[in-house]
Amino acid sequence: MKKGLVLTIGPSPPPYNGMSVATDLVIKAMDNVVRNVHLDTSDRRGLSNVGKFDVGNVWLALLHGTKFLWLLVRRRPRVVYVPISQAWLPFVRDCLFLVPAKLMRRRVIIHLHGGYFGTFFRQTTTVMRWIIRFSLGSAASAIVLGRNVEDAFEGIIKAERVRIIPNGIPDPFRHAGVAAQPAKPRTVLFLSTLMADKGVLDLLRSLPLAVEGVGSIRSIFAGEWYSDLDRRTAAELVARLPTESQPQFVGPVDPVRKYQLLSNSAMFVFPTFYPFEGHPYVILEAMAAGLPIISTKWACIPDMVEDGVNGFLIQPGDIKTLSDKICTLISDGTLREKMGQASRERFLKEFTFEIFAQRMNGVFVEALNNSGPTRSTQPA
Repeated sequence: MKKGLVLTIGPSPPPYNGMSVATDLVIKAMDNVVRNVHLDTSDRRGLSNVGKFDVGNVWLALLHGTKFLWLLVRRRPRVVYVPISQAWLPFVRDCLFLVPAKLMRRRVIIHLHGGYFGTFFRQTTTVMRWIIRFSLGSAASAIVLGRNVEDAFEGIIKAERVRIIPNGIPDPFRHAGVAAQPAKPRTVLFLSTLMADKGVLDLLRSLPLAVEGVGSIRSIFAGEWYSDLDRRTAAELVARLPTESQPQFVGPVDPVRKYQLLSNSAMFVFPTFYPFEGHPYVILEAMAAGLPIISTKWACIPDMVEDGVNGFLIQPGDIKTLSDKICTLISDGTLREKMGQASRERFLKEFTFEIFAQRMNGVFVEALNNSGPTRSTQPA
């Protein structure tokens, strides 16, 4: 199926973050199925510039908006794919793509990569709500990540045009078969942007309690610091730990190093309460590695981690329970292995790239054919 053209908006890595990885996977999903042209909206300056109002971001927005208009006129795509933001300033930037596509009567597919949009819509100004309804109301399809955010577009887009498509990734451990239980039972891994809302400070606060319970712990934190304030707070928390249990901060890692860390850890801990969190890729990678997961009852994470089956879910900010669950997994090797196997099995059943690509292409083909909504793209 290569009828018509899809114009895909979105950043590509680097820097590696949820949005750049998501764009890359969407484009790969269309390969050999749907014709695609990509408008790359990357900001190569790094993660700290994302979502901020400065001259550089204004310039990039105008540049990308101009390129979009040129592609819209020159290439005449039938469908425009836009991942949408969950805050007013980035959404206004999105309107540089959404409004021209609407006015030129292109079929628009929007993709929500987080769980905050419904709250953003309800809490924003009357004018902003009008802009959102005008920009999104006629979208051909709206993709969300899970059933608990299925109503994110209530009052904006008809429910029958909403598609539930969880994230999926290529299996980095497919050549190794089912991942074996790591040989380092005391190694705790955190892998994400190092920011308070992602739970990095909560994990650091939990480690002294865990050390009291089970003795020395090896912890590794991989990722880029988002702010100097978080870095300074983390340094104060690290100083409270015994020398033998002080964590190792390895900075941003490339894919090879990332999978080495996953292969040599006992558990993946991600106590996020990030407002814009969706269906985190890092959890999928940890599941593919056969790791038990400790995370939070937040966004679409309960769709990935079943409490007591392939990990534990805690309330955001519950430091005591977080430390207790770390101690439980360190102390019980049988449970670690059982939960790790459950993670791997769940990943293979629900969250592979092949499953994701099939669902995404169903939405693209539907839009290109200008057909009515179907139910075939929704997971069972």
